[in-house]
This record gives sequence, C-alpha cells and structure tokens, in this order.
Amino acid sequence: MKLARNISLLTLFAGVTLFAAGYACGGGSGKPAAATATSEPATATSTPAPTLTPTPLPPTATPTPFNGKVARFKYPRFGVDAPIEELNVTASGEMDTPKNTNVAVGWYNTDLPPGGYFLGTRPGWDGNAVFSAHVYYINRSACPNNPMACPAPFQKLAQASTGDEVVIQMENGQEYHYKVISKAQYPAATIDMGKVISPPNRPAGKQWITMITCGGDLDSSGLEYVSRDVVVAERVS
Repeated sequence: MKLARNISLLTLFAGVTLFAAGYACGGGSGKPAAATATSEPATATSTPAPTLTPTPLPPTATPTPFNGKVARFKYPRFGVDAPIEELNVTASGEMDTPKNTNVAVGWYNTDLPPGGYFLGTRPGWDGNAVFSAHVYYINRSACPNNPMACPAPFQKLAQASTGDEVVIQMENGQEYHYKVISKAQYPAATIDMGKVISPPNRPAGKQWITMITCGGDLDSSGLEYVSRDVVVAERVS
C-alpha cells in the first residue's frame, strides 16, 4: 500500500486454482387399507395394514435473487454507510482497489472486463461476495486538518467482533443482512487469495461476504502495511 496506508493491491498468486460452486427438498400421509378377514371355521386371520410411504410434497419455490447492481455497504457499529464501487483486476492481474478512496467500498464484480477471473459472487446468491476498502488515504479536501491519514470506510475493520451486523443494499432497495463469524490477519506476502475468495470451509448453501483491508504494522518505509485483515460474515436474512 503506497502512501498514506491505502490498501495495497492483492496479487492473485500464480498457480492458485479458484473454484466457483453452486448448490441447489417432502412429506405426506394416507389412510391405511382396511383389514380383511377370512371366514374359516374356528380361526380368523387378518391381513396387516401395509406400511405407509410418505408422499413427497412439491418443493417450495425460491425467488430468483436480484441480479442488479450492489448499491451500498453498511456496518452500523462503525457508522459506515458507503456507496459501492465495482472492481475487478488490473491489467497486471492484481485485484484493483477503490478509486473513490475515502468514500467507497469496492465490490469485486466478476462480470466486469477483463473476463476470466473469479473474484467472488454477487450478494444474495450462494457463494462468497468479496469487498475491500481503504483504511486511510491522502485526501486534503476531505481531511484538510489531517490529510496524510484521512479515514476511509474500513478504518475500524480490525475491531470487528463476532456477531456484528453488516448490511448490503442492492440498487432495487433490497437489503441482505449478515453477521460476522470470523476475523483473521495474514501476512501480505503470503496470504492465499484463492482461499480468501473461495473459502474451503464455507458450508454448502451458505451465503458469505468477505471484507479485506490493510492491517498490522507499517514496514520500514512507513508507507505500507505488512498484513491484511480479513473479516467474514454470513447471511442471516
């Protein structure tokens, strides 16, 4: 992260294979057949009622998730209510970072050019949607009294706690609500972005979002963080 502790480009390591997976349920009752009897003298036998097999009910229809734009990112505990900037990778194959530096949260839209990179899913769909934002950035107009360390949307992400609410608002007004389930810090030089984008421990059918920003100490130059903070939240409604 060059200058003012902005989030550094997160390189997709060569040789890391990224997997996208989709995931895709009845009961009923009936009357038992009446017992029948034979009329043999001195004995009467009955035929046992047959074992009932439940009749499957038709599956409940699931609405198709909204396929439009992601509008806002909200982290109420930290007072974050930020617009979304759609990102993909740079020409050199690195994950891009928000240009609206002190304002926007980036969402990685796999549909954007250049194609061929899987950087997570769209909120509301099965999978893991990936977001990033700066911690600080140089901005003299936004922070005239402290331009070298102007706070950005993920300034307090390292303070995230399990159970924190995160809200993603789509452009049609629909909101998806998530709860933080994990937080970790990784060395920037060795973070496995393949596993961050496609977590192998995500249960099938669970919708996650992953938030990434810079963290830890500054390096000897005082210009770059040496770690990355990664916070994961799971959709609850």
